[in-house]
Amino acid sequence: MTSDRPVECERLAAALRELRAGTGLSLAALATKTPYSKSSWERYLNGKTLPPRAAVVALCELAGEDPARPVALWELADAAWSGRAAAPPPAPAAPPAPEEPPARRRPRRGPLAGAVGVLAAAAIAVPLMAGGGSGEDTARPTPSPTPSLQGCHGSTCTGKDPERYGCGAEPPPLTLNRHVFAGRTAIKIRYGAVCGAVWARIDLGEVGDRVEIVVPHRPPLHSEVRDEYDAQGSLSTPMVAAGRRDLAGVTACLVRDGVRQCFGTDGARGG
Repeated sequence: MTSDRPVECERLAAALRELRAGTGLSLAALATKTPYSKSSWERYLNGKTLPPRAAVVALCELAGEDPARPVALWELADAAWSGRAAAPPPAPAAPPAPEEPPARRRPRRGPLAGAVGVLAAAAIAVPLMAGGGSGEDTARPTPSPTPSLQGCHGSTCTGKDPERYGCGAEPPPLTLNRHVFAGRTAIKIRYGAVCGAVWARIDLGEVGDRVEIVVPHRPPLHSEVRDEYDAQGSLSTPMVAAGRRDLAGVTACLVRDGVRQCFGTDGARGG
């Protein structure tokens, strides 16, 4: 994805990629189970095109996931893509000035006329007080809060996707170490301090590759490069909770053609 694309669109595309991975379906299989073609899904998952809302819901159904969060991401991306998020609200139209009545002789004011004037003033004041003292205030809609993307911390993050839960977005995660393997494949050990968890990310892998993240005294978690789409981009493992004392012992591994190659945060390699 290009760097000039709104961050909301990048977050949506990342969430869709993880949903697709959860389905276990290739792009061709997605095309047979939805009204959208293989090439359309490639554009949606790569962030080249904003998908229809119905495509997001359909992918959630195939993955067996609640569509609430992906749909919220879609709404933010839709507003950013169309420019509505940056557009200032239109200024309220000024009320027309009342016409000056023609000059005429002013009638004599008596007690009854004064009472009518007081009642009229009270009638005008009541709706102004109910509306907060200004007609403009009553017409202004209350802004809805932006959905929070971060939904876990520490042990509650274990097994969850770092992109979907906002741990791989803002603030940016730290890269504890990076190793380049044959064929330009690179694996990074990532740490999201705001989530208190680590994960591994593989870039430019090969179909069949398995990437693992290992934290001492915790079960390892992994992801697999299933197809050419995964191989062309990036793929993250689920997160594992890790305190700062655990970081020195974190290891990432690449399993390719039955050979397991590992490295740690200090650069040491092992099997």
